[in-house]
Amino acid sequence: MNRSQMMQAVHSKDTKPEVKVRRALFRAGFRYRLQRRDLPGTPDIFVLKYGVVVFINGCFWHQHGCKLTTRPKSNQNFWNEKFDNNIVRDVKNSWKHSLLGFRVATLWECSLNTDFDHSIERLVAFIHSDEETIEI
Repeated sequence: MNRSQMMQAVHSKDTKPEVKVRRALFRAGFRYRLQRRDLPGTPDIFVLKYGVVVFINGCFWHQHGCKLTTRPKSNQNFWNEKFDNNIVRDVKNSWKHSLLGFRVATLWECSLNTDFDHSIERLVAFIHSDEETIEI
């Protein structure tokens, strides 16, 4: 499989981690909206009752800094600029949500892969809390 085919297989919504998190939240009794395009950054999940937006980020695309975070060796200028812009955009969107009065939860792919149940427990506790932001 060449790089072009791999990139075509990447989707921005309804990813496996996103669907798993949505199912877990629904089982926990939360009702939510998906991909609210009228909000900055189009959050993956929006829990209106609690004023919480949830982003489920892939470590590669959003450059988390874990072992899943690598940068391609070919076309380095393109990839470095792309990843740097993603990081800046994520920070700006989080700031915009705070200005709108929403609380922001960011779930990272690596934490969902290593201990999904614990990640969901932390997310549920955050939704019920008064904390402004959390990264899981």
